[in-house]
Amino acid sequence: MKRSIISVIAVYLVAVTSFVFAQENRSPNVILILTDDQGWGDFSHTGNEYLSTPQFDQMASESAVLNRFYVSPVCAPTRASVLTGRYHLRTGVSFVTRGRENMRSEEVTIAEVFKTAGYTTGCFGKWHNGAHYPENPQGQGFDTFLGFTSGHWSNYFDTELEYNGEMIPTEGYITDVLTDATLDFIEKNKEKPFFAFVPFNAPHTPYQVPDKYYDMYKDIDFGYGEKQNKKIATIYGMCKNVDDNLGRIRQYLKENNLEENTILLFLTDNGPQGERYNGPWRGGKASIHEGGSLVPCTIQWKGKIPTDNKQALTAHIDLMPTLLGLTGIEKPKEVVFDGVDLSDYLLENKAPTSRKLYTHMTGFEITADRGAVREGDFRYTKEYDETGLYNLKDDPSQEHDLQSQLPEKAKEMKEAFETWYTDVTSAGFTDLRIPMGYKESPRVVLAVHESSGQGDLKFKANKNGWAHDWYLINGNATIQWPIDVQALSTYKLSLKYAGKAVKGDIIEVTFGDKVIKKKIKKNFTPTALPTPDRVMREQEAKEQTWGILDLGKVQLQKGEASTCTLKIHKKGKGVLEVKEIITRLEKAL
Repeated sequence: MKRSIISVIAVYLVAVTSFVFAQENRSPNVILILTDDQGWGDFSHTGNEYLSTPQFDQMASESAVLNRFYVSPVCAPTRASVLTGRYHLRTGVSFVTRGRENMRSEEVTIAEVFKTAGYTTGCFGKWHNGAHYPENPQGQGFDTFLGFTSGHWSNYFDTELEYNGEMIPTEGYITDVLTDATLDFIEKNKEKPFFAFVPFNAPHTPYQVPDKYYDMYKDIDFGYGEKQNKKIATIYGMCKNVDDNLGRIRQYLKENNLEENTILLFLTDNGPQGERYNGPWRGGKASIHEGGSLVPCTIQWKGKIPTDNKQALTAHIDLMPTLLGLTGIEKPKEVVFDGVDLSDYLLENKAPTSRKLYTHMTGFEITADRGAVREGDFRYTKEYDETGLYNLKDDPSQEHDLQSQLPEKAKEMKEAFETWYTDVTSAGFTDLRIPMGYKESPRVVLAVHESSGQGDLKFKANKNGWAHDWYLINGNATIQWPIDVQALSTYKLSLKYAGKAVKGDIIEVTFGDKVIKKKIKKNFTPTALPTPDRVMREQEAKEQTWGILDLGKVQLQKGEASTCTLKIHKKGKGVLEVKEIITRLEKAL
């Protein structure tokens, strides 16, 4: 019996030793964690007196901390730069919705390069760089995707998420669910190199978090009034939950002897949304000032990257070339990076050369009206006709404009911004086009927030039609989507609709000269789904149930139709609600 136990222990030790040896003699794994709307000040590491983030603080104490690390002021542009090592405007991304968030499929992503080098790749969370193949995660190099492709999600509890192109139910709080999926992915692939991109959607709105976390902060007066205090309590609860999940990932790496062969990065995508602690920095999310784009970034590689506080100017565009440098993967010759490889800086403290970093912020119209340049201690800002020059070393809150004292410096940085903007926008921008017919993506959703609408209709929650919104239709109306048919194919079509008195409404769907007409034969009274917001959302749609109208099938040839048009001939007395047309590739001919 004793000898048997000794034998088992010996076999176990041999197995562990073999595993550790194998880990040490292959390319390092990479886990890149990116949070959403978590500002510079949303950590105890950066001096927040109310919020405790011990897992991040511990990671920072064991990492290289990039103390002057910059991203874009909003979500989708930052993601595009993280994924490509290039300024977002080069990639086709300019804003956050209605196609302006879509990254060109021709861009070479970090996932594609890792995959070519033999890595297994997974993405778990908010994508926000294109909802349709080949701009979605599967089209941009990820073997596995669980999450959502739009800019935000409507519900964080027991929600449906997209798993490799299909919607599946999940149980639990969304950040926990995404972490579970990440750990499951690592467990299945730990014998070989893997790249896990984990873009958590917290603490972005809606304001939802489990009681356990909200209760930690609900009674604190943050000094902003009752409503904002409640928002902050929820946000801090979400940040605390993120920190716990960061701890779960770090603990898993430790327990499975993966720490010393895994590069672990943590950063956030822009400044904080709404008023709360953000250090001395001016501005928050969507701001061109320091507080809109300065975020924490830590890079841990136990035994390889020394613990250090780095003061050089660094940015999201540096991550892809740096990770390729650290892993020894050859940089793709066809890619011209805007970022620099920081591996020598991280490993040997060889400081990078002085540089300028650029910030750009726009809306639906792409202009050079809002932007900034960061160089050394200086930040030059342009906000329409108002410009400024600030020395962040002496004036971190940007209160003293130095343009009159340093006119030549202001002129130099102004001209640098204008030259940069002309360069990064030289390839132009493409309007939204929804591809149909790829066998890799049989299910394609024509959501109304990606449409144009005319007639007696309006969006339910927001005049701009953010993701997950839908149309309320009181009379005759037309909805149109730009499409791009890739191959001769047959599609099955269905419509998501609702309405208490819409029986008799005529639905007419047109692709080129192909016309389908259907009559709504029964009303569908929607049921509102639980909306556990701590502070109720104001401009984002809530979830509800939907009826499904079978529209039949249509066969389309490549290039046959450039639009899908949905006409509503109103016959019923009630308001018709229209969410989306679901197309499913039945047969590629």
